[in-house]
Amino acid sequence: MEHSRFSKILLGLDGSAHAEAAIEYACQLAHSYRATITGVAIIDQPGIQSSSGPVPIGATRYDIQLEEQQLKETQEKAGTILDDFSRICEDRNINAILHADTGSPVSELIEESKFHDFIVIGKQTSFEYNVNETYGTLQRVLRNGLIPVLAVPDSVREIKKVLVAYDNSIPASKAVHMFLLLGIWNACDITLLTVNDDAKAAQGLLDNLGEFFESYGIKPNIVTQSGHPDTVVKSYIAENDMDMLVMGAYGRKSVREFFVGSVTQHLIQETTIPLFLYH
Repeated sequence: MEHSRFSKILLGLDGSAHAEAAIEYACQLAHSYRATITGVAIIDQPGIQSSSGPVPIGATRYDIQLEEQQLKETQEKAGTILDDFSRICEDRNINAILHADTGSPVSELIEESKFHDFIVIGKQTSFEYNVNETYGTLQRVLRNGLIPVLAVPDSVREIKKVLVAYDNSIPASKAVHMFLLLGIWNACDITLLTVNDDAKAAQGLLDNLGEFFESYGIKPNIVTQSGHPDTVVKSYIAENDMDMLVMGAYGRKSVREFFVGSVTQHLIQETTIPLFLYH
């Protein structure tokens, strides 16, 4: 067991393959750091209410009955998901709290996050009722959330090599601070990367960042490259078999501060490793 720098993990549960991977990542962290996991399954009542559309004259009673049936089915599904998660935690001697929240998925996750250290959630989710939301919930949580997010693919890998993509934006700086303060992956092989056509400016930026990592007892690798940010980052991940990407989410639009919305979205969708994100 390692010394804990955090105590509570928020875990989004929706029964998907991505959520299964999120469970494994959260359980590994909770076991190693004696942390508690709050597993949240969400009953999307607003989505149920809006799914039927306009109600024809004389069909109100049927619509109410249908909505009640859909709500009951969704509640039962949430209960099953939480029961399965509870058994996993009991088998692994992990302290778990179970919440079945009713409301808008994004709003409920953000509300729950107020009293947690970070969120573990699938890159793709299916919290919304009868909606193919894919990456939508994650993106809205990142834009409006309060705490860091570990967004995971639908498979699990051991995290040994971490890439920190840095553009000097406020979100990127926040992500770095939270990554270091949590201390979960500080013993990994860490590479700092910035993408900038001005090589001198890029080197100066990473020299300062490298010194900051060294203050935490970490000796990172330093890499500067030019080109289009998301292409460079994806290529570096693939060519160097990186296990996790750390970056700020939705930074300012600027030539040198490159983690704007489109780049964040591309890297969420087109990488197959966990992403540690903060806005």
